[in-house]
Amino acid sequence: MLIDTHCHLDQLPNPAAALAEAAAQGVTQVVAVSESAASMPAVLALAEAHPGAVVAGLGLHPAWISQQTPEEVEAGFQFLAAHLASAQILGEVGLDHKWATTPQQQTFQEEILARQLALAAAAGKPANLHSRRCPRQVMERAITFARQTSLNAQLHWFTHSRKLIHQCNDAGIYVSVGPMVVDNPQTQQVALAIADELLLIETDAPVPIGGQPNQPARARIVAEKLATLKQRPLEELAALTTANFQRYLSGGRMTL
Repeated sequence: MLIDTHCHLDQLPNPAAALAEAAAQGVTQVVAVSESAASMPAVLALAEAHPGAVVAGLGLHPAWISQQTPEEVEAGFQFLAAHLASAQILGEVGLDHKWATTPQQQTFQEEILARQLALAAAAGKPANLHSRRCPRQVMERAITFARQTSLNAQLHWFTHSRKLIHQCNDAGIYVSVGPMVVDNPQTQQVALAIADELLLIETDAPVPIGGQPNQPARARIVAEKLATLKQRPLEELAALTTANFQRYLSGGRMTL
């Protein structure tokens, strides 16, 4: 059993077909994360239509936040506050300094992230975090969230710095690896630094990787590459990452 722990399933042209293709590759569960006010109800509908196969993540993406009016962001936040209890994960949330380039924009992202993490704490939900161009800042927020709440945090696509990975390992922060690991030597070295007990797999579909279309079924090639790098059978790598995701969801904290 393999799990794609970060996928924008609602953005695929045929989510049901994508789930079937994934299942044929041994990817039997997909975490569908939302980004916007519109995608949150879509994610909830997918989870309802595919029980067991789809895990719902609700949250407001920082890039979306930076492109909306404060009133639109507040409306999205109120939907999240009303419906987070129906999801299993807060996500995709975080900070993004590609979109927030001024101090005012960055402060607004930080304020909304803090409010979303407070919702997760109150609802007892783990967090799935985005960190483009500000990895240390998001990592520090993930560590604080985990320490203060005893809930888990996952840093999605956090494969740029071995130094930051070692800090994640020390704090028990989960890190998910995507298809970049297949061909990128730097990503491979960073992935090898992730503690076995904190390693997760993702695709970030439908975001194209290396110019190739992306689907949750590609979680299998991520697992195969990680198994090769770690010199382990694929079945062992699959069992490890599945157990890690189940622990991430359950709230069991892993401090190494």
